[in-house]
Amino acid sequence: MPRYLNRAALKADARAAMAESKVNPYITALVLVLVSYLLNHLSMRLVNYDDIMGYLYAYAMGEELSQETLLYVYRRLTEPNLAGRLIDLMIGVVQLMLSTGFTLFCLRAVRRLENSVGNLLDSFGMFFRILGLTIVEGVFIMLWSLLLVVPGIVASYRYRQAYYLLLEHPEMDIMDCIRRSKELMYGRKMELFVLDLSFLGWYLLTAVPFVSVYVLPYTETTFANYYVTISSPGPSVAEGL
Repeated sequence: MPRYLNRAALKADARAAMAESKVNPYITALVLVLVSYLLNHLSMRLVNYDDIMGYLYAYAMGEELSQETLLYVYRRLTEPNLAGRLIDLMIGVVQLMLSTGFTLFCLRAVRRLENSVGNLLDSFGMFFRILGLTIVEGVFIMLWSLLLVVPGIVASYRYRQAYYLLLEHPEMDIMDCIRRSKELMYGRKMELFVLDLSFLGWYLLTAVPFVSVYVLPYTETTFANYYVTISSPGPSVAEGL
């Protein structure tokens, strides 16, 4: 049975790793957020959603929209635009690679290794393997979700460490990463779920523009520290109650 982790110690060590990082994590997060914003804007332009963005934002903020307006937004969202959607899919893949690169940045910070803003692009060197892992993991989670919602959620936690394993061990096969993640998460899924819940307030704050520049490094470094802790042999500073 695994020893459960001390969340406070885990987060404190993550903050220490951020402070000791060669490159400021907030600078790297700012680059990621700015590039993501530009890509999202480009995506909206390509699928011709510019005219409904104001409605979508107003609806997200709780404003009541007329039935005619809602029908118009629905038609615009569902109308065919194959070329735009294909390019939108490609932009989504680029964002996946950049976010995985940020995960690598945080992982290197936790390991107290040299890191840089350039880590955001390092994942492109593993493009097909990361994309393959995303597809395989998504299929597994979808299959479990076909049974019930809860098994799908459990599956998402079961495979949560696969990306870290692939980033640190590029020699590993995709299925080996999935299997090893399953082993690491045995008896720990609720623990990680509670760690997720402990960041709920921070996640809510990201509704404010660019607050994610502060939240993202803290949460991602903590989750990278979680992986390092449960995957490393021997006792850890975060082990305990």
